Amino acid sequence: MLEIILNRIPIIYLFSSSMLIIPLIIGIINIKAIMSTPLKIIFFYCCIYICFESVSWYYALHGWQNHFVENTVNYSDVIILGCFYVYILTNPLHKKIVIGIIIIAVITLIISNVFGIKDYNRIDSFAKSFTDVIIIFLSLIFFYQLLNTLEIRNLFQYSYFWISTSLLIYFSGIFFINIFAEYITFNKDESIKFYWHIKEYLTIFHRIFIAIGLWFSTTHQQLNPSSK
Repeated sequence: MLEIILNRIPIIYLFSSSMLIIPLIIGIINIKAIMSTPLKIIFFYCCIYICFESVSWYYALHGWQNHFVENTVNYSDVIILGCFYVYILTNPLHKKIVIGIIIIAVITLIISNVFGIKDYNRIDSFAKSFTDVIIIFLSLIFFYQLLNTLEIRNLFQYSYFWISTSLLIYFSGIFFINIFAEYITFNKDESIKFYWHIKEYLTIFHRIFIAIGLWFSTTHQQLNPSSK
C-alpha cells in the first residue's frame, strides 16, 4: 500500500498533509486556553481541513477525481476564517464590513460554481483566486487595526499575529497559482507541475505558523486582556 502511495503521489504532498497533525496536537494540548478565545474557530478550521484532506486522499488513492474537494474548501475558507475575523476585530464598522464580505463572497462562489464551471469536478480557478483575495483583504483589515491600536506588547507571542501572518503569506503566495489552477492541473508538462509543488511548500509554512499561533494561546489573554 505504501509503495502505491509513493508511486502515485509526490512526497511533498504527503509531507504537507501530515503537517496538519502539528496544529491539531497543539490545539488538543492547549484546548482549555483555545476554547476561551476565538482561537477555537481556528482549531475547528484545522479539524475541517483534516476531513477535506482525508476525502481528497481517499479519492486520489482510488484514482478518482477529487477536484470537488478543492471547490468545497473555498466555502470553508471564506465562512470559517471570516467568522474568526468578525470575532477578533474590535471596530464595529470593520465587523459589519467583514460580515458583508462573507455574504457577498458565498453568493459569488455559488454563482461561479453553478454558472461558471458547470461541472463541480473541475477546479474553479476564478472561485479559488477570488477566495484568496477575500482572505488577503480580511487579514489586512486585522493588521490595520493592529497598527492603529498598538495595544500588543509582544507580537511574537500574540496568537492572532501568527495566524494572520500565516493567512496573508499563504493566500498571497497561492493567488497567482490559483488563477491558472485549471490549466496547471490538466497540463502534462512536468515543469508546469512545479507550481503545485510551490503551493505545497507554502502550505507547510502556513500550517507551522497556525501551530505557533495555537501554541501561544496560553499567553494570549495576558498580552491582550480586552480580547474575547
